Amino acid sequence: MDGRVQDSYNQLVAESRLIRHFETVYVPGLLQTADYARRILTEMVELHNLDIADVDAAVATRMQRQHLLYDTTKRFEFLLAEPVLRWLLCPPDVMRGQLDRLQTVVGVPNIRFGILPLGVQLATTPQNSFQMYDDVAIVETFVGETTHRDDEAAAYAKAMERLWKEAVTGEDARRLIVRAAHDLRN
Repeated sequence: MDGRVQDSYNQLVAESRLIRHFETVYVPGLLQTADYARRILTEMVELHNLDIADVDAAVATRMQRQHLLYDTTKRFEFLLAEPVLRWLLCPPDVMRGQLDRLQTVVGVPNIRFGILPLGVQLATTPQNSFQMYDDVAIVETFVGETTHRDDEAAAYAKAMERLWKEAVTGEDARRLIVRAAHDLRN
């Protein structure tokens, strides 16, 4: 989670054509505001006893990665479970800013953005968050990261396509974000 880890993710995104994230807990790093990222990275330092001297440097490196979102030679897919919008993992003002940031990617041509809403029957259980960089899947857990390739990565890709079937996109996704932000104010 220090600058080196963030640099390695920057390189992974830069070298990939198709970047996919399915999240059940956190806003994906590529979509995080600096304040949200700082809160999440600070937790990771404590949770994993990471030797990070400068969380702000790690945040800055993570933020550098976001310019790649506008590289039209790349395709991005972000599928979030609705609790990502609702769990208050940071102060309410930080979360409001984060929710505002999410709205900016709805409708960007090379970004597929969706939300798995609460209250809909799901054909596929969203068992865990994962990321895919072309044909490599990475799963982050309490004990670290696991990288999957070949048939295992293909299984993650298949699960993601199944999860997309129940997702809302476009203005329906935006409405869920706006509702979550509104509920934060009340």
